[in-house]
Amino acid sequence: MPRAPKSLAKDNLWDEIADIKREKILQCAVELFYEKGYLPSTVDSIAERLGATKPFVYYHFQSKIDLLSEICRRGTSEALAVTAKVVSQPLDPVRKLALLVREFTMVVLDMYKHVSIYFREQLNLPKEVADEIAKMRRGIDAHVRALLSAGKEKSLFAFDDLVVASQVVTGMMSYAFAWYREPARFTKDQICGQMTTHVLRAVGVTDLPDAAGATA
Repeated sequence: MPRAPKSLAKDNLWDEIADIKREKILQCAVELFYEKGYLPSTVDSIAERLGATKPFVYYHFQSKIDLLSEICRRGTSEALAVTAKVVSQPLDPVRKLALLVREFTMVVLDMYKHVSIYFREQLNLPKEVADEIAKMRRGIDAHVRALLSAGKEKSLFAFDDLVVASQVVTGMMSYAFAWYREPARFTKDQICGQMTTHVLRAVGVTDLPDAAGATA
């Protein structure tokens, strides 16, 4: 197999190193914004926690608001991606909803600090970023409504109003960030199993898929 040209290999290496540095800065910002809030946190405090200089942070992120914007995008974009992936699966509506709840809730648990920062600090976001995230959230809602509607048409789900039902489902999954803390009493997998059981019951499913309520 032919080797990549040296210049291209070098560029790829530097890109990888830059990505690693950006992720370290971003994770440090996540911890500080989560612990202290966005406004009290400073670029100086981020650099200090990193053991780096302020110019180092500014080299990778133009401003503190860019850090907040990226943090807030992350959780929503991951949730949208997993939602779109699950709803495309060739499953019946009940199993599809069960899989969606499990996968979506896992994203929320894995990124609970990102999600918490978003809900706490969304008013500090630039309008274009807030609009971008709102569009992603509408995409999630559209997928959930389509899934619930398909299930109701087949008499697999029971609820009075589609909009209310979709808000209940997405709300139960999304707001796991508000009460989840590490270390937790249950594993993430156990929490996802219990969440799946509760959501399915909320839309009238009594014959649960085998894996839906697993807590082992």
